[in-house]
Amino acid sequence: MRELDLYVSKIEECINKLIDKFIEYPHYFRSESDLKSYLYHLMVSQEVLYKEHITQTGIPIGIVHTEYPATIGRFDLVVLDPTLVSELLLNNQKILCAIEIGLDTTYDHFEKDYSEKFVKEARNDVSYGYVLHFVKGESVHWKDIVDAIDQVIEMKESSLLRKEETPIAKAIAVKSDSM
Repeated sequence: MRELDLYVSKIEECINKLIDKFIEYPHYFRSESDLKSYLYHLMVSQEVLYKEHITQTGIPIGIVHTEYPATIGRFDLVVLDPTLVSELLLNNQKILCAIEIGLDTTYDHFEKDYSEKFVKEARNDVSYGYVLHFVKGESVHWKDIVDAIDQVIEMKESSLLRKEETPIAKAIAVKSDSM
């Protein structure tokens, strides 16, 4: 297993735990910030993701961050590439994984998260992207999000793929059964 594969598998494990928690207890999360905070907590609870790393100039940093600057706006949550931290300056770190989160949002919000953060501006040079949108019960937004994911799939099929033929970002919609 490559070193980065371990980090990515831990990140995806945390994302899956968030999804499971939302499906079982959707009202545990009142806002998008609650979802972000819970995912951040899950990530920094993983030893491999919480470990301190030293930049090129000797500054110790963590690799998990919220509201991280992107070319366009900010990412809700990122994990910096731990294999490159020591080679780069503090403000020039490479993003291994970027996550955008939405709760009961519209098609426009989802599409903006996907296209502006991951498609435009060369994907902000992100290796792994995730757009996670959560919908409670029979929200009027569920069809919007499903339609948005269908369009993302169409975009991916019309060549918006990385060199390795993997999607630019995984688009995931999660719906709970209760309102």
